[in-house]
Amino acid sequence: MSEPGKRAVHDALRSRLEQELKVLEAMVASARDEATSAESRPENKYDTRALEASYLAAGQGERLGTLRQLVAWARGLDGSAQERAGLGALLQIETEAGERWVVLAPAGAPTVSVGGVEVATVSTRSPLGRALVGAVEEDGVEVEGPRGSYEAEVLVVR
Repeated sequence: MSEPGKRAVHDALRSRLEQELKVLEAMVASARDEATSAESRPENKYDTRALEASYLAAGQGERLGTLRQLVAWARGLDGSAQERAGLGALLQIETEAGERWVVLAPAGAPTVSVGGVEVATVSTRSPLGRALVGAVEEDGVEVEGPRGSYEAEVLVVR
C-alpha cells in the first residue's frame, strides 16, 4: 500500500469539507424557507408539515455549526510531522480487517482519496480515535467498540 502525503491528505480533506459546507448551507437555507413559507402553514390540527420542516431546519442548522467548526479546524492544518498521534495526524493502522489510513479530526468527516489511497477521517471522540490519540509507531492499542474490543497496531504516524 503506498503512503499518501500528509499535506495532500490535509488539502483533500479541506477541499471536501468546504464543498460539503457549501451544499449544506444551501440545504439549510432551503429548509428554513420551507419551515417559514406560507405554504407550510397547517391546514388543520393534524397537518404537521411546518413542524416537520422546522425540525429538519433545526437539525441541519446543528450540523452546519459542526461543519463550520470542522472547516475552520481544517483550514489551520499545516501538514507538519507529528511523532505522537493527535489532531491532524495521518496514521496507517492494521487491524484484523487489514491495513488502512486514517486522519484524526475533532469530528467525523468524509473519507478522501489521495493518490488512489482511501484515507478515513476518524473523530478523536470515537472509540478508535480515543484509542489512537497519543500513540506512536509500533504501538498496539485496544479499541473498545460497540461490537466488542479489538486490537489495532499503529504502523505509521505522520
